[in-house]
Amino acid sequence: MTFPVNAVMPTEGFFIDKLNVYQVHDADLPFIGKNGAIDFDLLTGETDDALKIKGKLPIMASYSTSIRVHCDGNRVYVEGNPSRFGRCENLFGFTCIDDCIAVYNHVLRSLGLPPFTVGRFEFLQGKDGEKQRKTYTGAIITHIDITKNHMVGEGDEYAFLRAISTLSLPNGKHPYLYPNGATVDFSTSKCGRGSSWDYTKFYIKHIDLLDKQKSNLKDATDEDCDYYQKVIEHCQANGVIREEHSFKSKKLQRYDLCYYGFVTVEKLVNHPTLTTLEKLTKTLEAATMDYVTIADQLLAKKIVTSRQAANATQSMAMSWLNDPRFNDKTAKTSTYYVHKKRLLALGLDISIPFRADRNVLPMIRNQREITRFEYRDQPSWYRAPTTQPRFQLIA
Repeated sequence: MTFPVNAVMPTEGFFIDKLNVYQVHDADLPFIGKNGAIDFDLLTGETDDALKIKGKLPIMASYSTSIRVHCDGNRVYVEGNPSRFGRCENLFGFTCIDDCIAVYNHVLRSLGLPPFTVGRFEFLQGKDGEKQRKTYTGAIITHIDITKNHMVGEGDEYAFLRAISTLSLPNGKHPYLYPNGATVDFSTSKCGRGSSWDYTKFYIKHIDLLDKQKSNLKDATDEDCDYYQKVIEHCQANGVIREEHSFKSKKLQRYDLCYYGFVTVEKLVNHPTLTTLEKLTKTLEAATMDYVTIADQLLAKKIVTSRQAANATQSMAMSWLNDPRFNDKTAKTSTYYVHKKRLLALGLDISIPFRADRNVLPMIRNQREITRFEYRDQPSWYRAPTTQPRFQLIA
């Protein structure tokens, strides 16, 4: 199988999923939340009359979608999926952060709260010997998901994800192929969900739509159900794979990507810490039949320039293939990393234990190709998102 990459701009086709935002205001604002509480000190009997707002108020829209709002009198916080709000699915969503903020501001106006805005940077003088502290007067993003659709062809989705699950991401993020074979994610620990900084996963979109069909179509009309089925069939016929990346609060703050008005989808996609599917599959090749040795491939692709170097790397690869305890026994010396880098160029990641049901050796004859295409054009019948969805407040 071969996975060539189309020559397109890397930001094309990306749109926004989940978005969490807050902004602090000087004015006294209405309290918004689920519950309120007043602290009572059991030791002294003193009462703190300041009302503390607990929880977030759900704002409901069609198809059981919601966003949640919280305001403690100064700090306004909203979390949710603006591209999904008021829609039964989100095969495509908003491509810029401004549109997502417009959805949230549409809701905030109905609650009598000020909108999220672009701000300015201010520097507060620290105490003696301390550095100045930078603050921002506008909206702060605490979490954002960017996502993209790819087409691999009907029937090739599972094989594509199996191949992806043989590669690891930088900073020790190892792949996990879900038991149903329809999702691959990458984590630094066994608990999953990425790391405290970010999270990456790829999954088969029509399977995701089928799994969520019941909840997504709650109170839906017959027309909505027919439309939803049409989206499923469209995704299945094209073999749509969804790519999704989560930028969490720590990462956004560390790289100054949290300031609304100063961060764009383009900056997120092009950030050096992000490994997109395009980057991951750039050199990934897997095929079957007719053995052409790994050494021959290394020479043919000019990864190495001598037969001696090619044979040495092939020897390392054969040890990985045939020894179940290879990863435990092999010392992680500089030589190991030289061979690892060469083999990664063939789509083999020796830092991950070999599994015959997932890894397919790089042979170049009698290939079955899976070609990945960027999927950006919406069908003419597709229901695009709106910045002014209908919603209702929960009493």
